[in-house]
Order: sequence, then C-alpha cells, then structure tokens
Amino acid sequence: MNGAKCAACIAAVLFVLFAFVVKGTKSIICYKCNSKYDPRCGDPFNPYTIGLVDCNLTEVPSHLQGKEPVICRKTVQRIHSNIRIVRDCGYVEDPVHDDQDCYSRLGSHDIDVTHCSCTSDMCNGSTNIISNGSSYTIFVTIIATAAVYTAMGFFLNIQH
Repeated sequence: MNGAKCAACIAAVLFVLFAFVVKGTKSIICYKCNSKYDPRCGDPFNPYTIGLVDCNLTEVPSHLQGKEPVICRKTVQRIHSNIRIVRDCGYVEDPVHDDQDCYSRLGSHDIDVTHCSCTSDMCNGSTNIISNGSSYTIFVTIIATAAVYTAMGFFLNIQH
C-alpha cells in the first residue's frame, strides 16, 4: 500500500472514530461551587480560580442513580436577606426552561429561589445563563467537513 492510500485510510478511520466518540459520549462540563463556602461563586462570578468539573466524573446523588448529567445549573437562594448561589451539574432535563430565561419560585417565610439551567459547557458561569450550544455544533460540523474533504482529497489523488 503506497503512502497516499495509507494516509487516506488513516484519515477515514480517524473520522469514523471521531464521529462515534462525539455521538456516543455526552459529557457536560460545569462550574461547581457554593457561595456560602466560596464568595467567588457569587455574582459577579469570578470563574478564573473556580474549578470546572466533568459532570460524568462526579458522584451521582443517591436519589438520581441511573441518570446521567445533561445540564449545568445555577440556583440563587434568598433566605430572609441572605443570598446563596450554587452552581452545579444537573440530571433532569426541562425542555420548557433549559437554555431559556431563569425562573423564580417564591416560598413561605421570606424565601425565594431562582433556577437557571443550560445545556452547553461552562454555561452556568454567567449572570445571564442562556446557552449557546450552537457554537459547539458549528465547531463539530467544521471539523467533520474538513476531515471528509481531506479524506476525499487523498482518495481522488491516488495514482493507480
């Protein structure tokens, strides 16, 4: 097998493997912190020294065993006059609210909670949490297209 054929085969195999990896593994990376214990987690958010977590590698809460992380969450809790912000992985999709404006729930005894959820990496790091998942899709499409053109170029330039 000459060098061009070998390179074309390797490019094709890598493209197929890449396609399976991207399609077969859904992983989301989120900020994970609590402003009660780390003031940098509050708003305004200071993400530069807050750790990111691959949600697939975190421990699944006992009441959610069997579920996979699919969203990032930001929760703002106001209890009396104290505000706490929690950023974490989420396991239950909500098509009505994910990647939309945050929504609030009022409780009794001067308690209210604002929930935000989004579906792209590191999306729970901003004040406005609406996700831009399309940028990831565009990136993957560009890489896949480049791989196909590269493989096609090798196949078309093979000398018989």
